[in-house]
Amino acid sequence: MPGLLRARPRLADAVLALVVAAYQLVGATDLGGHFGDHARPLGLVLAVVSALPLALRRRFPISALIACVVLMGLFYGLGFRSQLGQLSVVVAAYTVWAHCRLRDALLVTVPGLAAYETSMLVGSPVSPVGDSLLALLLTTGVAAIGRAAYVRSHRLRDAEHEAEQAVAEERVRIAHELHDVVSHHLSVISVQANLARYVFESAPDTARTALDTITGTTTEALDELRRLLSVLRPPQHAPAEYRPQPGLADLDALAARLRDAGIPVDVRVTGEPRTLPPGQQLCAYRVAQEALTNVLKHAGSPASLLLDYRPAELVLSVTDAGGRAVVPNPGGHGLVGMRERARMYGGVITIGPRDPAGFAVVLTLPYPSRPSPEPQEPE
Repeated sequence: MPGLLRARPRLADAVLALVVAAYQLVGATDLGGHFGDHARPLGLVLAVVSALPLALRRRFPISALIACVVLMGLFYGLGFRSQLGQLSVVVAAYTVWAHCRLRDALLVTVPGLAAYETSMLVGSPVSPVGDSLLALLLTTGVAAIGRAAYVRSHRLRDAEHEAEQAVAEERVRIAHELHDVVSHHLSVISVQANLARYVFESAPDTARTALDTITGTTTEALDELRRLLSVLRPPQHAPAEYRPQPGLADLDALAARLRDAGIPVDVRVTGEPRTLPPGQQLCAYRVAQEALTNVLKHAGSPASLLLDYRPAELVLSVTDAGGRAVVPNPGGHGLVGMRERARMYGGVITIGPRDPAGFAVVLTLPYPSRPSPEPQEPE
């Protein structure tokens, strides 16, 4: 039964309204009456009816509180009393403070409490102090408890939102990884397959070399796809570890694959090399991979890959000499992915044509800041 009520909050509120109605019905008396002395029929009806708005307390919390205050105010104003307390008003006030903004809760609670105190004074002008003080204390306590529940629920909601955001970002990252891997390797395979078919009879050795390149490229692509897909598997089904994510040390192998595909690539390094975190290395590698893949697919001309280690930042540039007049789509998944990768690490990427011919992709990545060492106390 508790599980059913948790799964169906409207049913739970309806049951709560009936329980509170029965509770107030048992405690309802006339003014000056004792527990067990039932109130007149009108008082019994008001005791029951004042609890019914609780059935809609989650959908309309402010309206439910106003209805409960008005009905219980009428109950007290006509000279009736509840020996077991004003439970309907307490529950409705808690709901407002647990589900509504602070401003809305104050706007409805303060006038409601004033009207409630007034009804007690009208219904019992001789000694209203005890009931009034009890109502004030109950309102303060309920407001504090409800506000704590409001803060806790919003913290949980924020934590869930952050978790969903992290999952969405991870899915986007995997989508970029898959795009980079599939686009690059399939482009190399396509070029080599066409080359092998073209020289299959006239130059068997060249065709054999092209087929060997296809074999190596497909093996590497499958390894990277397995590594990416393993991220999506539950931990208990995780496969054996594969080779780590590519980094700056793998740029030479990347350029070699392009050379095998018939695209001369010149790799140069300037400045004093330094070790970067794996995430930044992967970012630089994927940008270079996407840029060289675009050279292979669109330009088909010699390319240059430059790594420039500057004092405060790493600059990676991929340029080509110009070839087929194909302008990459600036809204394409690959270029958008490169910009997002750069932004993730505080970097900037510029993409555009060169003068007088060719195309350039330039990535600027700032080095990660290193915390200054803590001063040591003298011995």
